[in-house]
Amino acid sequence: MRKLLLAATAVMLLLAGSCVVSPSLVFMESQTEGLPNLIFNPGFNPYSLDPATALKGWMVDHDPPDIKESNVVIDTNVALNGKTSLRIDASKHATIIISDSFDVMRYGGYFIKANVRTDSKDNPDIVLRFISFKENGKVYNRIKSKIRPTEDWTQGTISAGFIKPGVSFGRVAIMVSPFKDGSVWIDDVGCWKVHHFRID
Repeated sequence: MRKLLLAATAVMLLLAGSCVVSPSLVFMESQTEGLPNLIFNPGFNPYSLDPATALKGWMVDHDPPDIKESNVVIDTNVALNGKTSLRIDASKHATIIISDSFDVMRYGGYFIKANVRTDSKDNPDIVLRFISFKENGKVYNRIKSKIRPTEDWTQGTISAGFIKPGVSFGRVAIMVSPFKDGSVWIDDVGCWKVHHFRID
């Protein structure tokens, strides 16, 4: 049900510039120790030999959407952790990867991260987003953080909290702007509930 709610409007919601708020909290990766990662398949392990079903736990979209061949590949030669990463090859289209949904609590504090690298001379823009939704699919919070990729792995993070009432679930999304040469790699993505605010 949740997948269907976003399938038709995912790109519009992610690219919309309004209602985006900046993080006003600071959580640390050390706070995630021993806690479950809410992202399914954070290391982009292949679950099938069929490219259409291999990337379990993620949706891929493009803007404009009329791309004929996907520029998104599970790479078994480059990885930060484990044996695989997600490679996005140069394209004139923006590429967006969107996680499956996970439960979000209004009074929760969340730490989100993604690691990226590139060999492109274009130095493409990469935006990490945390989006929370009402049960009917309406966007409630949208928080973003830009990542400046280099030849080495670079981590982008978001600290999220003060989520609006009525929130039901969340997703993590990563958008890569169009670029002309080389590739971008993404690995070790995560979202953890690291805090619970006490409300009198």
